[in-house]
Parts: sequence; C-alpha cells; structure tokens
Amino acid sequence: MAFEPLHQRKLAAGIWIIFCRRQATPGLCGYHFGVDPMRYEEVSDWAHTYNRVGKEHHRGVAYERFKEEKAQVLLRLIGDRFPLIPANVKRYYTSTPLTNRDYIGDAEGSMYGIQKDYRDPLQTMISPRTKIPNLFLTGQNLNLHGILGTSLSAVLTCITLTGDESLLDRIREV
Repeated sequence: MAFEPLHQRKLAAGIWIIFCRRQATPGLCGYHFGVDPMRYEEVSDWAHTYNRVGKEHHRGVAYERFKEEKAQVLLRLIGDRFPLIPANVKRYYTSTPLTNRDYIGDAEGSMYGIQKDYRDPLQTMISPRTKIPNLFLTGQNLNLHGILGTSLSAVLTCITLTGDESLLDRIREV
C-alpha cells in the first residue's frame, strides 16, 4: 500500500486519533493518541541501532530531529481538523518502526502483527484461552491489528481470565 508523505497529506488519509476522557475532568479529554503509518525506509539510516529498556542506545541528534519533525507535522495536521488540540498538548511521545522492531521483534517494525483478512475476520482470530491450563494469550495478533487491537485484546483476555463480562461496561464508565 502506498502512503503519501505525512507532510503532503490531509488528516483523513491515514491518521487515527483516539480521544480518551477522564472521569476527574468531565467534558475534557485526558489524552489523545495520534497514529500515522510510516515506512521502514524512512528510518533505514538508523537500522543498525537498537534502543530499548535494558539496552539503551542513543540514535543521535539527527534521529531525534527526524522524530520531532514528524511530531510537528502530525500536530499541525491534527490542528487543521481540531484547532484547540496542538496548543493544549502538554507532552507527547513519538515512536517509529525502529521502536516497534526493538520492542516486539518484527524485522521491519510492523505494528500490525499477523496478516488478517478483513472479509473474514473470525478466520484469523485467536482465542486468549490455550490448551495449557492457566496460560492465556493477549496482544496484537489475537483479534485486531495495532494499538487499538492490542488494547481490546487485553480486555478480552481479562474477561476470559476473570469471567467478569461486566468489565467492558465498567471501562466505559471511566
């Protein structure tokens, strides 16, 4: 799939924004996720480096500048659609395919896991329950792709583990 470079795109072309409200501040958003696809080739200059907890390695000023430029473009695109957000961002974290590679072990840092078929999603769903007693699975390969899929997978695993089907309702109340 071909993606236009981030700075040439409009918001709807591939950026996901997830708004999460906080119970302590009714009507206000506690945090946002802005997710945008990135090609591995964009970070290939730093492919020889690895950086994760326990094996920290600074990738250098050019890499940090690259991530900051990407973050600013993403904030500008979000601001085009939601003007109040950029000025109210207190902090943000950026990651690249290298971050995914270093933490989840995928050779080119894919954040989508195993290949899924949108025409038949049940074909590639994996149960959190295994044949081994008290061994449960969770993560991006279980049911849906990416960050949201990982979160939903964790909830599904918790429900399977505890048998508490009201968990999702309680999460919605927060």
